Parts: sequence; C-alpha cells; structure tokens
Amino acid sequence: MLTFAVALKDKGVPVPEIAKKLTIKVGKNAGKSPSVASLYRALAEAEEAAADDGLPLRPTPVRIRRPEEPLTPEEIHLRERLQAQPHPNAELR
Repeated sequence: MLTFAVALKDKGVPVPEIAKKLTIKVGKNAGKSPSVASLYRALAEAEEAAADDGLPLRPTPVRIRRPEEPLTPEEIHLRERLQAQPHPNAELR
C-alpha cells in the first residue's frame, strides 16, 4: 500500500486524493481509508527510512542487460550490499 502511495505522490496526485484510493487491510479500521495525517506520517517515515539505510525509496530505471554482459561497478556494489543484509525470513527458518 505504501509503495502505491509513493508512486501516486511521485505522479503529482495530492495526498488527500491518495488517502481516498487506499484501503486498510487489517485491524480495527479494516476496510476504511487511512487518514490524511496517517498517510503523510507514513510517507515521511518511508522517506526517512530510505535515507537512513542509504537505499533509494524508489528504484532507479535501469537498462536490462544480457546475462553474458559484465556487471557495472555500481551493480556489483549494490549486489554486495543486498547480499550482506539478513534474509527477511531468517528468523522463521
């Protein structure tokens, strides 16, 4: 839901309009739209978290390369950073 909200915000859709398009999936407010204040807070937290870990909130467009083409230094660096992160389901294993 947050990824969708970020995409809409990037396209210039006002936050109050974005809030109307979203639906809370679980909890006591399931089936309702989030408040505008909650959406502003979630967007700000997502931006802050992206800045903290150094990874972009939105992926940058890339050219699809063929398997035989070598990785660029930037791709190698990103691959190493992603591989160094713990798997999100590691505690479930």
